[in-house]
Amino acid sequence: LLRDVDCIRSRCAANYMKLNADKTKVITFSRKTNYLIYEYKLLHFTITRTYSVKDLGVYLDSKLHFHDHVNFVFSQYIKMLGIIRSITFNYSTLGCMFILYFTLVRSKVEYASVVWNSITSTDANKLERIQQKFTALCFKRFFPQVGYCYDFALEQLKLHTLHKRRYHLDALFLIQVYRGSVFCPSALEIVGLRVPVLYIRDFHMFNVCSVSKNCPSARCASAANVVCRNVDVFGPKTLLMKHILY
Repeated sequence: LLRDVDCIRSRCAANYMKLNADKTKVITFSRKTNYLIYEYKLLHFTITRTYSVKDLGVYLDSKLHFHDHVNFVFSQYIKMLGIIRSITFNYSTLGCMFILYFTLVRSKVEYASVVWNSITSTDANKLERIQQKFTALCFKRFFPQVGYCYDFALEQLKLHTLHKRRYHLDALFLIQVYRGSVFCPSALEIVGLRVPVLYIRDFHMFNVCSVSKNCPSARCASAANVVCRNVDVFGPKTLLMKHILY
């Protein structure tokens, strides 16, 4: 790895590109208690070791539990719900509330969920509290005479839990890979189409080569086998997305 760092430094120098050692970090991804820690240098400076790093909007911790990412998302979008609550005090239509929630909150909470959806149930429940706050706000504003219950509110507002939506987004991602809409060769290497030799009652479409339950590709395949059981995954894209997400 140190040789690779030197190679990158040499290539950048050859192309007159400056590297900032202060902004360079090193992180080791492992769930082992004891693992090898090596000191890497760049431009004669020791690269700072960190245990959490933000990459393309997702916080990756060294054990890939994604606690930091969940905490960041929760703190940011609970505040956003508070702002929505303040600015919509005089709103008279539920549709406007939905537009603000879908655009400013839910879409951000679900960003890159395929990467981090292996979170614990505790973290999943923490994220679910965001939507619970929103549904409680809607019921208080538009259905004050009805007692609030989260499951009943979801049914009345025609919403799904965030956990269920992430599950369906996992399935949609794998379908998009097989349709050629998303480029992900590693998923194609792990997940294959299942072609049974006999007519059996097991209608699973995808065969998972990996045995690790934390593998994102395996998780997406398991979700797709359930969500897309009676769907033509190579049919019209609009109908496919409508079936999976709505």
